[in-house]
Amino acid sequence: MTKRLNLVTGACGFTGSHLVKQLLDAGQAVVATDLARAFAHPKNKAIFASQGIDFAHPECSVLPSDLTDKKSLAALFKLPVTHVFHTASLYDYSASMDILRKINVEGAVNLLNLAIGHDKLERLIHWSTCGVFGKPYTAADGRKCNIPFTEENPSPKNTPINLDEPAGTHIVNDYSVTKFKQEQIAWQYHREKGLPLTVIRPAPIYGPGSDYGHGGILLAVARGLVPVIPKDAKNYITTSVHVADVAGFGVFAAENAATLGEDYNVIDDSIISYHEFLHYMALLMGRRMRDLPLVRQSWLRLVGLLAANVWLLLEERFGVPRVRVLEKGSATYMSSSYWISNAKSKKAGYIYKYPDVKEGLRETVDWFRRMGWLDPAYNPKGIWQENL
Repeated sequence: MTKRLNLVTGACGFTGSHLVKQLLDAGQAVVATDLARAFAHPKNKAIFASQGIDFAHPECSVLPSDLTDKKSLAALFKLPVTHVFHTASLYDYSASMDILRKINVEGAVNLLNLAIGHDKLERLIHWSTCGVFGKPYTAADGRKCNIPFTEENPSPKNTPINLDEPAGTHIVNDYSVTKFKQEQIAWQYHREKGLPLTVIRPAPIYGPGSDYGHGGILLAVARGLVPVIPKDAKNYITTSVHVADVAGFGVFAAENAATLGEDYNVIDDSIISYHEFLHYMALLMGRRMRDLPLVRQSWLRLVGLLAANVWLLLEERFGVPRVRVLEKGSATYMSSSYWISNAKSKKAGYIYKYPDVKEGLRETVDWFRRMGWLDPAYNPKGIWQENL
């Protein structure tokens, strides 16, 4: 592996921290950047220690920055950085559109403007999301169903810059809306300004270190908040990817010239229904989950939106801590069936470490248990709210 100077944004985040570790393990030099308080946050420090993520490593330099602060970003590009791994974004379904746009879109533009003027830059690997494909068609739409999203589907790469979502569908939450625009701008910089770009679109990420997304679902099941599931959920596909593979594909892409100018869906091989997925979680947690024969999975959106609004009210007025998966954005995801192809990433030569979500979930639950995250007193509050 050729030695480089690698800048990792969002280095204290879920994917960013795993990426730092993999780069250091591979003998690479790393500049790790994130909000200053993120490096010292007790929750983060406990996560890092449990996984051997060492920001004091001799080949790692820590240089805090803020995507919304151009001056702090400029300091990063005074270094002879050759590769930028841009994992930093605000991933929170409860955040306002104003905050999401400020960090995810305007912050990305701040970084990209500095990157294109950096003469040492050989590659910028940008983290997007499979949420940019929008809501899949269902049989009720009279269209093809259970056909996986591929990189050739309408996406930010092939959608005109004046459009804010792919043609013929809609994006289901504000986070994905900002990621769509963020990725569109990156591709525009690639085409018009020569940005040496590779884009990674992960499926929902899980693994040791995150209590949000799929990790939040694990917590909800562990706490008995999902005692039932519609029997109809057998007809709805969910998707996943282990954090080790998201970071691993980024390291792989940086070493391969053929990935320049390409976009890749990064997702495991599991074709699994919500029914099987949640029942398997319940089995690992020792929780009983019953089927509801007369309830449809598609109805969960209305139920989820109601529950999210009620819980948010309880949190704001009475301080009742909520499991953050019970949000409006999550409710929309769980009421749709998603199937995303990983064929292009595998054809490129990447070998997934966790092709089966069940294997990865077993290890993740064990890590949750050892960290005390399954204890009822544990509060999975978003760190980003403390850092703004």
